[in-house]
Amino acid sequence: MHPEIEDLSKTIQEAADLLLSVGEQHWGSWLAKDAALIRRSDFRGVEHVLSAFGGMGSINDLIIHPINGHAVNEAETSIVNEKLEVLLSSVAAKSKKLYDEQIDAQRGT
Repeated sequence: MHPEIEDLSKTIQEAADLLLSVGEQHWGSWLAKDAALIRRSDFRGVEHVLSAFGGMGSINDLIIHPINGHAVNEAETSIVNEKLEVLLSSVAAKSKKLYDEQIDAQRGT
């Protein structure tokens, strides 16, 4: 597997594991599915993970907090949300880069 693809799948899985560990099933499962697709070299995983970002109700709007039903104590919310933000920023950047490279390759540029 290409190192950038492997790195992306690991980063996505790390974000998925974090989300699932606090009980965020929707986005955790979404990312876990995409990580699995990418590990199988299925480009749909890159396209699907990118669709999680942007717009109302996107993963960008997610706040890990007990009031939202997450299994985290209030004292940990800042740390968890900061870690999630770093992971998601990395996922978005890496996914966008691979997506753009794939589109360029398909266009022959």
